[in-house]
Amino acid sequence: MEAKVFTSGNLGNDAKVINFENGNSVITFSIATNSYFKDADGEQSQKTTWHDCKKFVKQVNEKFIEKLTKGATVTILGTLSYDEYDKEVTKTKSVKIKRAYIDVKAIEIL
Repeated sequence: MEAKVFTSGNLGNDAKVINFENGNSVITFSIATNSYFKDADGEQSQKTTWHDCKKFVKQVNEKFIEKLTKGATVTILGTLSYDEYDKEVTKTKSVKIKRAYIDVKAIEIL
């Protein structure tokens, strides 16, 4: 059974497209989600969590990619992928969202 995730957030950078020799491509990007809570002093605080996302496609829709720009609000539905690797002397774990369905909401960046 695969773990499913549904989340909304803002892109931290423009999406990148990597093209493979077989004609397939992967779209990669990161989104930030925010949670709000009261700290020990009763003050409103915010925590930002970053999510790395990958979407494999057979054909890239250029108009869609143009919307995946820094600051754009996206809604993601996908599966979770857990990775573990050594970074210098520390074991690092990461969770990525893959096989994602992506809904882009166009916003103006002021």
